[in-house]
Amino acid sequence: MRGAWSTLALVAVAAGLGAYIYFVDANRSETEVKEKVFSVAADDVEELRVVAKGDTTVLKKTDGTWSVVEPLATDADQNDVTTLLGSLTSLDITREVDPNASNLAEYGLTTPKADISFKAKGGVSGRLRLGDATPTGGDLYAVQGDGSRVVLVATFVETNLSRSTFDLRDKRVLRFERDKADALEISAGGRVPVTFSRTSSDWRVTAPVNARGDYGAIEGLLTRLSSTNMTAIETTDMSDLKKYGLDAPPATIVVKTGSASATLAVGTSADGKAYARDLARPMVFTVDPAFATELLKDAGEYRRKELFEFKAFSATELVLTRGADVVTLKKVKGTGENATDTWTVTAGGATRDAEQAKVDDLMAKVSNLRAESFVAAAPPAAAAPVLKVKATFDESKTEDGAIGRAGADTFGTRPDEAGAMKLTTTAVDEALAAIDAVLAPPAPPTPPTPTPAAPPEKKQ
Repeated sequence: MRGAWSTLALVAVAAGLGAYIYFVDANRSETEVKEKVFSVAADDVEELRVVAKGDTTVLKKTDGTWSVVEPLATDADQNDVTTLLGSLTSLDITREVDPNASNLAEYGLTTPKADISFKAKGGVSGRLRLGDATPTGGDLYAVQGDGSRVVLVATFVETNLSRSTFDLRDKRVLRFERDKADALEISAGGRVPVTFSRTSSDWRVTAPVNARGDYGAIEGLLTRLSSTNMTAIETTDMSDLKKYGLDAPPATIVVKTGSASATLAVGTSADGKAYARDLARPMVFTVDPAFATELLKDAGEYRRKELFEFKAFSATELVLTRGADVVTLKKVKGTGENATDTWTVTAGGATRDAEQAKVDDLMAKVSNLRAESFVAAAPPAAAAPVLKVKATFDESKTEDGAIGRAGADTFGTRPDEAGAMKLTTTAVDEALAAIDAVLAPPAPPTPPTPTPAAPPEKKQ
């Protein structure tokens, strides 16, 4: 019986709360409306004043670019300002609560969560204040301009509109023209600096060795440098950089764009924070520690791992030398309607058609040879190659490579790279076996199975 009374009491409390919310809202004369808070285009706004999260931020647009002018002069985060403006100028009023509220404090509007003012072309201006959430949490009380008409707007807009100065400023850790970057230098961990240079779309590692660069790895690093944001500004006082490990930073990275350069220094990490600074700006900021460790990668991480650049689909000729034997594979372009390319194989002075499936397998196995690691030089025992490859691909490009053995290990070298690649021995053995398969004479055609003679008819 006691449980039944408890259930009835809970029901009564819930009903009372619901009635309270209903009658409070009803007394506020809510009326369904369909209107925009502002009738101004986002592109026409030229000045913003945002009071939120304890900050007052003033921004101005010049030649289509936003800048922070108060409380300091700095670049603005163009994406965040655009998002704020988009939310502000597209904001709908969901309901009217009170056309002339006598007590704005009741709605949290005397000390609003956000107070946003703007000036736009043609002398247009506007203001919006955001107050408390409604009891159900689905909307926020708001006031347009300097009046006292209280309306409701969607709660989710608070995230885009309530922005601090830090939220609205340019937070990139390093500022440079991403598409014009043509050189990089990383100094980290006391190692010899790693340098890269770009010619057209090709990256090369230029130190500590001269080698082909891994395009994806280097471009990925540039993208992270251009898009990573600081997590907070620690200080603008540059008098004690030692406190942050930035007096002699353990890692620096320089990005060059023609004659210009930008330098990021990364200091020590403590309490989950990694300190860094852009040498062109007087501030110390924090970054994600994972980003800081990105700079500690070995030079080999940025080298191209494939021994060869050609692919099965791009190769037009392959010259394979094994000791005194030379094998040449050449693509023959098909002609006519529904033409199909074929391959010929030349060995021992004789040329014949090659089996397409075996050529495809050989091309794949040779072109997929990759470095497990890099060494300064192959062992002397690997100096006599077990295989030399000269490939022609993409119509006119050529490349050379050689593979040698030293005991159970195999090494690949190229004339355009210093050092050697340590290759997977099994993969090399499979490539050599694929060459043997191409050289093997084609299997003789299977003779047709004779049709058995019909049994003689029995005489009746």
